[in-house]
Amino acid sequence: AVMLFVASLGSSANAHVSAPTSTAATTISLGTKDFTEEFVLGQLYKQALEHQGIKVDYHENIGSTEVIQTALRSGKINAYPEYVGEIVQTAYHETKLPKTARAWWQRAKTLLAGDGFALSNPTPFYDVDAIAVRKSDATKYNLKTLVDLKRPQDSSQRPANFSLGARPEFKNREQGLLGMKKVYGLTKLKFLSLAIGLTYRALDQKKVFAINVFSTDAQLASGKYTVLKDPKLIFGVQNVAVIVKKDVATSQVMGILNKVSAKLTTPAILAMNKATQISKQNPADVAAKFLKANGL
Repeated sequence: AVMLFVASLGSSANAHVSAPTSTAATTISLGTKDFTEEFVLGQLYKQALEHQGIKVDYHENIGSTEVIQTALRSGKINAYPEYVGEIVQTAYHETKLPKTARAWWQRAKTLLAGDGFALSNPTPFYDVDAIAVRKSDATKYNLKTLVDLKRPQDSSQRPANFSLGARPEFKNREQGLLGMKKVYGLTKLKFLSLAIGLTYRALDQKKVFAINVFSTDAQLASGKYTVLKDPKLIFGVQNVAVIVKKDVATSQVMGILNKVSAKLTTPAILAMNKATQISKQNPADVAAKFLKANGL
């Protein structure tokens, strides 16, 4: 199985190196975590595998990282989509963190391999804590990354509402305001504690200058906001990859998962999150439409 997995990561020229077992013998027991974006991801991988004749035993809404890791390691499931940073930090409790997105994925892959699991290629999209501002302010102050927030902070006409709206626990986190102060020097950014549901409204009403968001929030599809890049990775790296037990990680299975993952850009996942979270469409239907449109 290890050899096959390596073959599956090579070029498509290696695609003929297939598993000795017949397709029918491989059942993927696929699980998902406990929120809408995961239900969409689960359906995307499930339907793509089934379309290629692979049997999928599907378990939606298992729980948090800790809960679903238990299900994986006890054999209740043998595959599920996970965020790369969660693998490194939550599943393996690593504290020395990689410097690039590629290195985070590589580290996750190495850690899992030691326990008998393969890891698919990462998605282009990632879902991570991020900072958003109004598009008008992004234009006015030329804001593209967190480094640029020093411009309004240090200008003689610092905006009166130069503050960050975020959930209470964000204030004292290295992966939050503390990190923004230390790493980006945003020492004059005031903090306004807000419930998650109220942040966008506060930004719209100009009560705050910036808010904490998740980078794939459905609201961001509106185009009214600019999400600032985090070049120093204080918020970690959270691309998605599928963990698969090595005994079912055939080149065919990994090939299908990698093809789906490659199409999951930020605009694609934003559109699907908007359809499920705001338009209340069924994740299975949203996934089916996307797979069909992309020839998967």
